[in-house]
Amino acid sequence: MSVVVSQGYDDEGPRSGGSKNSIHLDLMSIRAYFGAMISQILSRVTMDTIRPLHMFLGISGHNFCFSPEAFAPPVRKLDKSTPEKFRSRLRLNFSFFLSNYALVAAGVALVIALMHPGMLVSLAFLWGLWTFHTFLISNEVIVFGRNIGTILSLNHRAALLSAITILVVVWKCLVPTITAIAISGLLILSHAIMRDPKHMDTSGGGSNRKDSDDEGGSSDSEVIVERPQVRNDLA
Repeated sequence: MSVVVSQGYDDEGPRSGGSKNSIHLDLMSIRAYFGAMISQILSRVTMDTIRPLHMFLGISGHNFCFSPEAFAPPVRKLDKSTPEKFRSRLRLNFSFFLSNYALVAAGVALVIALMHPGMLVSLAFLWGLWTFHTFLISNEVIVFGRNIGTILSLNHRAALLSAITILVVVWKCLVPTITAIAISGLLILSHAIMRDPKHMDTSGGGSNRKDSDDEGGSSDSEVIVERPQVRNDLA
């Protein structure tokens, strides 16, 4: 199955000297495109790129309070630059918090899956059927003197399992999947739009205060060291 998209002159237009661009789409190219995109995303989602929780939630100070400057809309008034500001905010936050957003999506999916045990049981049963089907391709199972793999042919068995898979996906997995995508998408988009990239350092107020205290302590120690020199000079 393939789709061809062409650009160029129509039947009534001139054909001499006209260029024609064609885009060929088939199942293999679409699968390769999405596979490359998923691989690129997974290469960026690592433990090293997970941002600290206080930075992700905009928590400042030692009292675990949300900073009022951490979350703000991209624009105050609607104008011609509003769409560009929204795109810039989303692009910056997605590039910076991508691993955190992946954890949020995984957490929401885990909670939704645990709320639907029937879906988990159906998926486990379906996985067992496909595993047994793969096992029968290269092995023989004799029960009461009869080979189970010969009861149904390979094509009939694959078609039956495909039909059962579609039934399980539609009946058990469709609603939980849509719910997980909707909830995680709402949470991620809300954070990506409202989290202000200009105030990333406000959540690390505790560390800044510690650094300032360390600097103050070092300056005090310098004064203590210099005082004996002054007394010796006076003596």
